[in-house]
Amino acid sequence: MRLKDKTAIITGGGSGIGLATARVFHQEGAKVIIFGRRKEKLEKAVDDLNGPAKFVQGDMTNNDDLDKLINETLHHFKGIDILVNNAGLFNGAPLHEISDSQWDEMMDINIRSVFQLTRRVLPVMLAQKKGSIIHISSILGLIAVPQVAAYNVSKGALNQFSRSIAVEYGPSGIRSNSICPGLIETEMTEDLMKDADLMKEWSKEYPIGRFGRAEDVANACLYLASDESSFVTGTVLPVDGGFTAH
Repeated sequence: MRLKDKTAIITGGGSGIGLATARVFHQEGAKVIIFGRRKEKLEKAVDDLNGPAKFVQGDMTNNDDLDKLINETLHHFKGIDILVNNAGLFNGAPLHEISDSQWDEMMDINIRSVFQLTRRVLPVMLAQKKGSIIHISSILGLIAVPQVAAYNVSKGALNQFSRSIAVEYGPSGIRSNSICPGLIETEMTEDLMKDADLMKEWSKEYPIGRFGRAEDVANACLYLASDESSFVTGTVLPVDGGFTAH
């Protein structure tokens, strides 16, 4: 019960890493609010959790929806101890072919909306004098690969955003860390991972001998959300099977 009596908001909580994190947090005693666009996924997730859990349907890029998320959380659970900024977008194209709208969409979802939600959560955590904010970034925020320049940039910015929160709000008892997963088997990567030849080639870059599972990232989130990591802030943690070690 490492998160007993703590309240956690998890964006993109209806599937993948977000859902796995919601499950782990719930098992460890947290009251969970999951946020996302797909109502049926959110309803099923909350039903499966079968405990102190709620969902709020909305769009990360809609400020009114973010206000609703904060208001609903405070109404039901009276505080916000943990924020997991998990919702994100991944797509790719050669840099010289990316349209303005494609670039803006990536930045809006992967960094601007994270800023908007975090800005709304910080006053609550400041009043409590405590809080843990966890950002789901990517190894592509640490290294760059071709064809996904906008994604690389957005996740690099997210890592620096996390560090900025850590140094600015650490004196107020608020911690901020980012997790950089490698290739994780989720709905988002399902189509990509159907390419058996590509996966065979990519697997050679993972010293641990496999790709990641959503639970691998969820367990890292649990550590950073819990008091066990009370001296850990401003870190960028690869959860990548050793990919970035070489």
